[in-house]
Amino acid sequence: SGHEKDRANRHLRRAEIDHKAEIVERVTERVGNKADAAFDCHWSFTAGSARRLARRVEPCNVWWLEDPVPPENLEVQQTVTQSTATPIAAGENLYRKDGQRRLITEEGVDIIAPDVPKVGGMREAMKIATLAEMYYVPVAMHNVSSPVGTLASAHVGAAIPNSLAEEKDLIVDGYLEIPEKPGLGLTLDMDAVETHLASGQELFD
Repeated sequence: SGHEKDRANRHLRRAEIDHKAEIVERVTERVGNKADAAFDCHWSFTAGSARRLARRVEPCNVWWLEDPVPPENLEVQQTVTQSTATPIAAGENLYRKDGQRRLITEEGVDIIAPDVPKVGGMREAMKIATLAEMYYVPVAMHNVSSPVGTLASAHVGAAIPNSLAEEKDLIVDGYLEIPEKPGLGLTLDMDAVETHLASGQELFD
């Protein structure tokens, strides 16, 4: 935004903190109790900036701040999470249960956000959720995939006791009905698949 003088260094000046905090304040005030408001930070900030922003919005009704710092350094993630009462979520860019393990066991997040296709599928996501349950960490599954990935995530969410939320694009009145048929409960439209094949690719049988 125009409030950020140098996005490359990830450092937020006071005016930039004020601007972002004002957005959070206005959104949460407007939403009130009608919905839960979470904010994705896209790995944008330094550790100090993330801590200052998270503390600043503590009085707001923030469901969570997602990915305030880059995902590579667990110790920084821990520091940010443990420095604030604002719930911190992360996990979409860590792979398999081994990648998520320390984030959970070393209290690097308040909410774990694995991406089911990226972490290795439904079975691996179940293992992550089981570990998270042992540490009283809720699961908010990240999901930017197709309806196939969305339904796979929904099935996992329905099968675990610590499911908090899931990004979905098949919501009706705030909910996604879990299909009860065998499999994921959807059928691919092969004509649509063929229409959208990448150049040079052939439809499989």
